Amino acid sequence: MRFCNATPSRRYPLTIGDDAAVRRCTKGESLVLTTDVLVEGVDFSLDYMTLREVGFKAMAANLSDCAAMGAMPESALVQVTFPASHRGVRAAFRNLYRGIGEACRLWRFAVVGGDISSGPAWSIGVTLIGRQPDGLRVLQRSGARHGDGVWVSGCVGESAAGLEALRKWGRNSVPAKYRRLVRRHVRPTPQIALGAALVRNRHVHAAMDISDGLSKDCAVLAGDSGLGAVLESGRMLISAGTRRLARELKTDPMQWLLHGGEDFELLFAASPAFDPVEIERARNLQLTRIGRLDKVRRGVVLTRPDGRTRPLRDESWDHTRAALL
Repeated sequence: MRFCNATPSRRYPLTIGDDAAVRRCTKGESLVLTTDVLVEGVDFSLDYMTLREVGFKAMAANLSDCAAMGAMPESALVQVTFPASHRGVRAAFRNLYRGIGEACRLWRFAVVGGDISSGPAWSIGVTLIGRQPDGLRVLQRSGARHGDGVWVSGCVGESAAGLEALRKWGRNSVPAKYRRLVRRHVRPTPQIALGAALVRNRHVHAAMDISDGLSKDCAVLAGDSGLGAVLESGRMLISAGTRRLARELKTDPMQWLLHGGEDFELLFAASPAFDPVEIERARNLQLTRIGRLDKVRRGVVLTRPDGRTRPLRDESWDHTRAALL
């Protein structure tokens, strides 16, 4: 755990070793706080993920929320519940914290506290503190305007495709041609640098990360601004690997793209004047305009290449809805 724990500093005079961490604030700065939890059997399975990957992904989920606000990660609290019947707990914890430590090193922040308990299954909860320097706004889900374009980063749907490959073949037997998709699921990359660029662009009005699925998250982005959305399926990028896997499994890749979730890409609303070229070049990524926001409509409508439209049902993951089934 030493490689991800904070040592006392001017900003954090107290960290691990006391009853609580202390953070000194400066005038005018904004702190961004987010939390997420991964539960074994619900959010991950050790049949196809290592504890090291689970630790990294738990951090990535929170980092993605931080990215959506345009903030930079600064510190984290980690709460771990381990199964009381688990053998080799010390080695398991070392592996878990290796993944946590990797994320800490990559995005230059530290774990300043947390807690450990035992229970029926592994559960990793992370509370992340991000920082926005004075003078910079914080991006919100609300704030989008009529006529804004709906934009996404990267190729959405790859994480869900990777999960299906794991379910089909198991971790050790996934064909080499689909290992990139598997990596997108077990080791996602939060778009921290992109979020920092978007918050500085005056044409970007609202943003959130794609964690539950595009159909649900787009409805939230539009609805929180009192708008509806018209998405164009013909504009949506589906990677070659995702298409290949869909053909092999005889399924529609649009299901993964629209409802899959856990891509941890960014979904954002920007005015027609927004130009993605400079950001794309600087960050070596692709931004795609997939639709527009409309004050006349409510909900989300999907337009096909032939011009036909249909309401887009929210079939993305929802813990409360799953519990009520």
